[in-house]
Amino acid sequence: MLTIFFRRKKPLVVVLAVVGLAVLITGCITSLFSGGAGFDQKVVTIQTLSLFDQRKISRLSRRSWKGDWIMRRDRLELVDDGLRNLKPDILMFQELTEKVGNTAESDQNILSAGALADYVWEKHEVTRYPDTQEIASLATAIGPPHKPIEGDASERDMWILGTGGYLMASTINIEDQPVLAFNVKMPVQTDNEYIWYSFIQERIAERLAARRHCYKRVVVAGLLPGDEGAIRYAEFMRNLQMKDVSTGFCQISSKCYTATPTNDIYMASVGDESPSRVDKIFLHQSALIYTSSRNFTDSDPNNRYGRDFGLTRLFASQRFGWVAQARFARCTEREINEYYKKSN
Repeated sequence: MLTIFFRRKKPLVVVLAVVGLAVLITGCITSLFSGGAGFDQKVVTIQTLSLFDQRKISRLSRRSWKGDWIMRRDRLELVDDGLRNLKPDILMFQELTEKVGNTAESDQNILSAGALADYVWEKHEVTRYPDTQEIASLATAIGPPHKPIEGDASERDMWILGTGGYLMASTINIEDQPVLAFNVKMPVQTDNEYIWYSFIQERIAERLAARRHCYKRVVVAGLLPGDEGAIRYAEFMRNLQMKDVSTGFCQISSKCYTATPTNDIYMASVGDESPSRVDKIFLHQSALIYTSSRNFTDSDPNNRYGRDFGLTRLFASQRFGWVAQARFARCTEREINEYYKKSN
């Protein structure tokens, strides 16, 4: 018979409860890490932001700001201020703009002279505007110490999504395991079908299969409208095992809208439409999310030039951005082999 002695008499049920709790905690930790290679050591900051191409005239003053680089530079100062405090590791821009033949009128050059001085850029031209001699691009800026990974020269990195929509792929080395980053500008939708989610899903699956990278290390960010109520959206999230990083961080929905008339530039260019959260970041379900919120909400109430366009306050862009801090899960070679074996 086993006899247990205690210096202080404690009910046996209490002792067993404490032991049981310790076993439960140990079991949870073991189950969290034993199934894979754990997580990256460092938390990375991921940012998406549309820089607004200024193609639509201001509804508040009926004046055009197309090709107006005085206005654009004032806005880029606000962007630069925000980035100096944030220093994201992965930064995905939509509507990055530059003037043909003028290096001084370039979003990339202006931001690279300030907050993004040490960043490596990957970008793809998506549109040329002959009337203003401007080029719009999708761009991903990668902060040190991370570096892009070059692929095969024959491998495609940019796709057109209908009218006005684009998709760009980048591969980034983070702690010696690749991260696949997909920068998206979804085309304007006239229904709730969101068919382009199926197209994006196929491109992600193709890239993963071609490179046999860890399926847990995928980022999708940009203009991504819709929600789980749309079939293609729901299939995309389920089939790629993705999650919206805002889940659990948007108890007050009004603080999560990125497209909203509270932004004077949105009000001037779009109108008094119902607010929505269309700028998003998706990560694999395994990722650990530490913070997630909209940003670039600060404005300049003293910008006199903006008043010519009916703005009471100047904002950085037409829509607010979204930022998240997360740790990526890692894959063992065995996990990768099993995943692609099942996929085939």
